[in-house]
Amino acid sequence: MKINCWPRPVFVFASAWILAAGCATETDQSFNAHFNQNLPAAPKYAVENVNDHRFKIVMDQGRPMQDDPGRVTYMKQAVSVVAEDEAHRRGWANWDMNYIEQRDQGWMLILVAEVTRKPALNVTPIQPTPPSGP
Repeated sequence: MKINCWPRPVFVFASAWILAAGCATETDQSFNAHFNQNLPAAPKYAVENVNDHRFKIVMDQGRPMQDDPGRVTYMKQAVSVVAEDEAHRRGWANWDMNYIEQRDQGWMLILVAEVTRKPALNVTPIQPTPPSGP
């Protein structure tokens, strides 16, 4: 008698896929918990490395705030704080942040910002001119 065991590999594959998908969502960090804040939007964020001179921040709301006009402001402030923290953690003295995407999906606001390292400024100190006169 032959036993058909085709469901077993399908079940194993499906289980592995579900676990991998669940692990992928664990990269989101709580802004309020990480930066000891209490923003009403309870932002969640993830930092994605693009290369040695660029990274992206993807931030979304963790709590509904559909009618609050300040939610965009809260979220943009939070993205700025994350950008500064990550840039300093990487040892960058000069950097620039640009919002590359903003999506409003009902109560969920999603912001994507790109942070780019800028070259260090080579500043030559101005030499004072000696006073002229008698």
